[in-house]
Amino acid sequence: MAIFKPTIFQDISGSVGNVTSYKVGKTQIARGKPGFVKDAKTPEQLKQRARLSLITKLRRRFLKVLSVGYCSPSGKVCANCFTRDNIHKVNADLLTLSLSGGGLRLPLIEAKVDKKKRQVSFQWKQQPLMPFMAKEDRLMGVIHEREEKKSRLVELGTRGTNGEKEWPLPEDWDVNRLVVYGFAVSENGQNASGTLGLLETNGEA
Repeated sequence: MAIFKPTIFQDISGSVGNVTSYKVGKTQIARGKPGFVKDAKTPEQLKQRARLSLITKLRRRFLKVLSVGYCSPSGKVCANCFTRDNIHKVNADLLTLSLSGGGLRLPLIEAKVDKKKRQVSFQWKQQPLMPFMAKEDRLMGVIHEREEKKSRLVELGTRGTNGEKEWPLPEDWDVNRLVVYGFAVSENGQNASGTLGLLETNGEA
């Protein structure tokens, strides 16, 4: 923007090229127009935009889960990790989604859904002490309801013991629209395993 004392341009308003001139009181002002940004629309760019849009919508369903699974309170860090791990999975089964990541080994977790009792049952097995796993590692279950687009993180137990835990479904959740995951997190919350896709419910049976 420039303020100047006009001679031949006095009282002129309007645009010439990329410059717009106008008066404010007795002051003449010239302002450059914003640069033109080309909105590229090649097929590959459109596909990438669609993937990023879907990734963003999916990520919003798991915000509280991702801060634990990616070991960071930063929404930006979690968003970047989730996008990196899932950008090429958005058209795949929801069971393939990654909600966690790090150097820990995968835990031994299984899950079942009792539709009559409306509850999810988790079972996990003790694992031998090996590199990248410790008996104090915390085991996590995640239950996602596809219709409500909501998820819950459930702390199950530790890697060093066998165990099981039942989790009752909220009343407004559809028992036929569930996706269940599991992963492990170190005791201090600074490292995690990848994500296990445990089960997905469909139909009325």
